[in-house]
Amino acid sequence: MSKKRLVVYDDQLLVDLDLIFKAIRDEGGDWQKVEKEMREWLGMVQGMVESE
Repeated sequence: MSKKRLVVYDDQLLVDLDLIFKAIRDEGGDWQKVEKEMREWLGMVQGMVESE
C-alpha cells in the first residue's frame, strides 16, 4: 500500500514526519534551515494558487 508523503492545500503543506526528520538529519541537525525551506515551499504553493 502506498503512503502519502505530502498533501497540499491552498494554505497548508501536510508533510510526513519521517520526511521532516530525514531532512533535519540530512542538514546535520539544522532544523532552522529545514523550517526555512518548508516555508519557502509553502510560499511557492500559495503563489501558484493566487495566480490562478
